[in-house]
This record gives sequence, structure tokens and C-alpha cells, in this order.
Amino acid sequence: MASVTKKLKVRRAINKARAGKKRKNELRRNGSTAPSLPLNMPNANEKAQSKN
Repeated sequence: MASVTKKLKVRRAINKARAGKKRKNELRRNGSTAPSLPLNMPNANEKAQSKN
């Protein structure tokens, strides 16, 4: 029977791989840009700077 430490290392590696796969799939599905951010509009930082 495998040791507790080895089982933990394997379980962590599997969880890391699963999390990475979920993250990449979510990025492929939804893209990396927020859907509510129009690309031709200035961002919040530019708006704040233009007011000064």
C-alpha cells in the first residue's frame, strides 16, 4: 500500500492538472477579455487620467 505522503503528492498533482485544464478550457470558451469591456472604449484608468 502506498504511503500517505505519496498519495498526497499524487492527488495534488492530479488536482493541479485538473485546475489547469479547467482554466484553459474556460479561457477558450469565454476569452481573456471581459465581455462588458468594449475594445474601442478607453479603460477606467484612462478615464481617470483624462479628468485631471
